[in-house]
This record gives sequence, C-alpha cells and structure tokens, in this order.
Amino acid sequence: MHRLSYVSGTGGVEACLDCRSALAGTASGIRGREWDYSIGYMSLSGVTRAARECSLSVAFMRLASADELRRLADRDMSEGTPGRLEVDGWSQRAYVTKAEPSSISRSHVTMSLTVVLLDGVWRKGHTVSFEPLTASSGDGEFLDLPYDLPYDLGVPSTRKYFDGSEWGSAPLKFTIYGPAVNPAIRIDGNWYKADLTVPDGGYLVVDPLASPRAVTLVNADGSTVDAFSKARRGDGLNSGEYIFQPASPGTHEVDWDRSFGFDLTWYEEEGEPPWSR
Repeated sequence: MHRLSYVSGTGGVEACLDCRSALAGTASGIRGREWDYSIGYMSLSGVTRAARECSLSVAFMRLASADELRRLADRDMSEGTPGRLEVDGWSQRAYVTKAEPSSISRSHVTMSLTVVLLDGVWRKGHTVSFEPLTASSGDGEFLDLPYDLPYDLGVPSTRKYFDGSEWGSAPLKFTIYGPAVNPAIRIDGNWYKADLTVPDGGYLVVDPLASPRAVTLVNADGSTVDAFSKARRGDGLNSGEYIFQPASPGTHEVDWDRSFGFDLTWYEEEGEPPWSR
C-alpha cells in the first residue's frame, strides 16, 4: 500500500492516514472481503455484499492530524454524509464511527479506528471523453482534398469504443455537456436517454453510484435541477433502455448522434483493494 486517506463527504477535505504525519502500516484491518448469504439445502440464497465494520490502527505523528480526522469524521456522522476511504486509487464510501487511543505521548497518539465500509466493494473510476462533430454526418459537408482525386473525405464515422472491465460488470457515469436536446447514447445494446434540454454552458450528470441514484441538470449559472424523472428507465435492468444499466465486461461500441460531447466514467469493482496493482 502506498497511500491511504479519508475524504470527507462534507466539502471533500482529505485527511491522510499513511504519510509523514500518520502511519497505518499495512492497514490489514480494511483488507479482506466478505459475502452475506443464507445457507439452504445444498445451496446459498440472498447472496450480497453488505456494509461491514472493521478496525484500522493508525499512529498519528502530528496531533493536529488526529484532530483533523476527528472533526471531519464527526461532521460526516452528524450530517449523514459518508466520506470515502481511498487506498491507492481505489475507494469506498465509509464512516469512521469510533476512535480508541492505545498509546499517548506529547507528540503522537496511536489509536484504533472503527470504520464502517458501506458499499461492499472497492471502486476505481476510468474516464473517457467523447467529442461532438463540428459538422453533422447528414448535412452533405465533406473535406475537399487539395489533390485531383476521384473522392473527398466524408465526415468521420460516429462509431467510438471504450475498453471496459476485464471480468465484471461496470457501472457507468455520464457527464453530458450542453447544448444537447434529448441526449441518447447506445452502449452494449442499451440506450441511455433523457427527455430534456441541456443548455449551452450547462451539463447533465447521470450518477448510478449516488445514494440514492441521481440524474442532475446543472445550469450555466451553477444552479441544479433534479432530472431523475426525465431519464428513461424502461422496465429496469436489462430492459434495453435503462439509464443506470451497467456495461458487461469487454470492449464496447459507443453510438450517438455526435451533436453533443460527454465524459463516460466506468468503474472497476473489487471485493478488496487489489494486491498486485
């Protein structure tokens, strides 16, 4: 492990837990993984990854660093805004619910932190940008070559691709930039659609990992509108028109009319922070 930190859910302030001012060692308490399930006759049912409680020992070499973590963690708890525990680029929503000092001196304190990991998985996001065309593919405009050839260059293909997860399904987050009218994007056989207009200078965020899941329109002046009702949800998962549909493993074609640009963030998910990368 090279870096461990707690990022507050209220304001995004980061408290380092493995740096010059704090040492968490191998952080073995947050390693490992666990499934919840019920045992039946030669079977399992109700298989899921639930929130779990774990312990983390941290030696604070600066007392001010311990104070910072306490203030951030207590504010998140009192306001019900979970922070994130981040390990080498992987993160999970978390609360720090308890701190029990075990060694105290004038210059440092060692304590056992009780951490509740909320998501059941660790995630790492990868963002790919997709640009709009300056000329639509259907307006008859072409690139005229400066040579006497029997053809000109047409508008580039609207096909685009992204390389997704290697082994499991990947949640997809969209940030769609205006202007865009009724934006629609097709990936892995599913349409991601919203029946609204994204204004010039604004953007639309489709976030499947928000709690609860969210579709938010941000106007050019920074004001926000809850646009959840404007997003197409079809008949739910695997219906072919579900705004929060995760992508299956592998490489996927991305198809849209290229009248707008957007960022696509796909998330790797692991039961524990990977050991080998």
